Amino acid sequence: MELMKGAHVIESYATTTLLIDDRLVLIDTSADADAHPDHVGGLASIKKNSPARVAAHRIEADFISRKKTWDGPPGPQRHTPTPVDVSLDDGQIHDGLRVIFTPGHTRGSMSLLDETRSLLIAGDAANNESGLRPMDDQYNIDPKQHRQSIKKLATLHFDNAIFGHGEPIKGDASAKFADLAKRV
Repeated sequence: MELMKGAHVIESYATTTLLIDDRLVLIDTSADADAHPDHVGGLASIKKNSPARVAAHRIEADFISRKKTWDGPPGPQRHTPTPVDVSLDDGQIHDGLRVIFTPGHTRGSMSLLDETRSLLIAGDAANNESGLRPMDDQYNIDPKQHRQSIKKLATLHFDNAIFGHGEPIKGDASAKFADLAKRV
């Protein structure tokens, strides 16, 4: 579904975002038929069958390539190891998107801000499956840090938001994050 001009949401187990303008950016490869974690399961297939470059927060890069073994929820890695081409850090601009370091769900969780569209791609920094809320603590490596990341996002301005799990918010999204930050 096209959420707004050039920003498409592909709903599956884990929401995939596709940005199309003078570039093509795929955010979150979701799940492969028999792989988990849910956000890198399809990565190896895409990398193998396209000229795509893989970008991830520098903390996550070794887990994605499986140079380090994942020790957080939801359990052991089963995805195919895939090298990361571009390591990202907080505040960095990559492909027109500002990297917002939002750890807690994982050690290297990040969100992306597309300021030209006033769009936050929150990833798993929050969940909107049944109203805006934090991810369930059983899936967070550090629940306290996860809530701090929600508060960090609440300081930013964006009209729209896309989540790794749940419905997008179109309009007034940063105000909804500010309300959530008061409750966590």
